[in-house]
Amino acid sequence: MSQNDAQKPQAEDVQADTITQQEETATTSVEQQLAQEQQKCAEYLDLLKRSQADFINYKRRARQEQAEARASAQAALFEKILPVLDDLGRAMSSMPPELANNAWARGVDLAARQLINTLEQLGVKAIGEPGETFDPYKHDAILRMASKEHPEGTIIQVVRPGYMLGDRVIRPAQVVVSTSSSDEEDVEKS
Repeated sequence: MSQNDAQKPQAEDVQADTITQQEETATTSVEQQLAQEQQKCAEYLDLLKRSQADFINYKRRARQEQAEARASAQAALFEKILPVLDDLGRAMSSMPPELANNAWARGVDLAARQLINTLEQLGVKAIGEPGETFDPYKHDAILRMASKEHPEGTIIQVVRPGYMLGDRVIRPAQVVVSTSSSDEEDVEKS
């Protein structure tokens, strides 16, 4: 065998090793590019999910703000109407009995009842009844009165009715609240 023949396999081995190294380098490069692209894909997917969540939160917040604005506008409107209802109630309660059967008196009473029914249909309800327990959120105590017939903190009289729209107090009821006799004595002594 000649020396040329012995060098040929070595040259072929060196050439094969070089090709294998190039293939491995190319494979490693492709794998790195693939990993980078997968990372970018994961980042874009995460960004998309965050954007979708932000949009859903925005829609929910906008609906909530609209509902709150609507409730505030309704409450403001009802606040303007309630004095009219109070005046109708005072007019009916101060009417002399001999005029109660007049057509105009029945008309005023009918208008007051219709206004009350309309407000109830819109979700407005009256609050503050004698015998209820005083609640500072719903009632405005304008007077405290000693009472042996009523437990302490009970509404004795409603001076002006209050109204609620759902859970929101439009106007607190003005009430007279019972106190124990000893509380009144303490107030008188001071």
